[in-house]
Amino acid sequence: MVRTIPTNRAVFVHAKIVHAMAGTVDIETAQGTSVLLPGMSLALGSGRWCRIKPQPRVRLWTVYIEEDLLRRCMARFFPDPDRVRAGLHPRDWDGRPIVMSPGLPVLHRVEPIWRQLSVLRDGDLPPEVVAVRSIELFARWVGIVLPTFVTSEHMAEESSFRTPIEGRLTDSSAIGQIGKATRLLREHMEQPWTASGLARAVALSRSQLTRLFVIRTGIAPMRFLTEVRLTEFTRLIEETDLSVALAARKVGWRDARVASSWFSRRYGATPSQYRTKPHPHCANHVG
Repeated sequence: MVRTIPTNRAVFVHAKIVHAMAGTVDIETAQGTSVLLPGMSLALGSGRWCRIKPQPRVRLWTVYIEEDLLRRCMARFFPDPDRVRAGLHPRDWDGRPIVMSPGLPVLHRVEPIWRQLSVLRDGDLPPEVVAVRSIELFARWVGIVLPTFVTSEHMAEESSFRTPIEGRLTDSSAIGQIGKATRLLREHMEQPWTASGLARAVALSRSQLTRLFVIRTGIAPMRFLTEVRLTEFTRLIEETDLSVALAARKVGWRDARVASSWFSRRYGATPSQYRTKPHPHCANHVG
């Protein structure tokens, strides 16, 4: 999500983990205000209110997860509580806000995993496949952020093992080109992009672009563009009074029905329904 104005206080039935990707944000909870800078995260248990106040603009990834599932998975990943930093083991967490600092490079590595998680339910995959894939991606996510949870002495202990990788395997120029491609899509999402046109803009073949893009972001270029457009379209629906049609055009969808379809697949309601129905918990927690 991208936020430019504060939200109301709201309670969610799921636990949530908020990651700051760009900009600064104040997150108010019953325990006080936490300031997140880029590279920082906040975990909050289910049934607890929070309010987001961007300073002045922030890009966030927020993951919502059933709290019992989160606790059971984390307990399996960290079977020895003594190896985990104080307060971070599920046995020690009471649901109050926890602020962590994985670092922006780590969050950038995890972002393709979140993106793959976010699109799992957009297709026609059987529920069993969705469940298995979700756990697989979640395990990969935890594997990347291990240093945030495991004490430094134990991480040093693990790092003493030899690995077969002794140098960089990726092509730095290709990474730069894919970085340029993602920036073009983010900064000019209103343009009528095609995979071929994007490939020409970054001097790659279409097949090279697609292959490297999937490696870097987790999805193909045009699917990434859809996610970028959906993120900004959602912000416009949330934070402005623009018509659905105009909001759709601003992000590059000429047909408002396309925008509404993607919005409905992600949130289970049309943009118009979303606007006319306040969050069910807001009224009880404002003020």
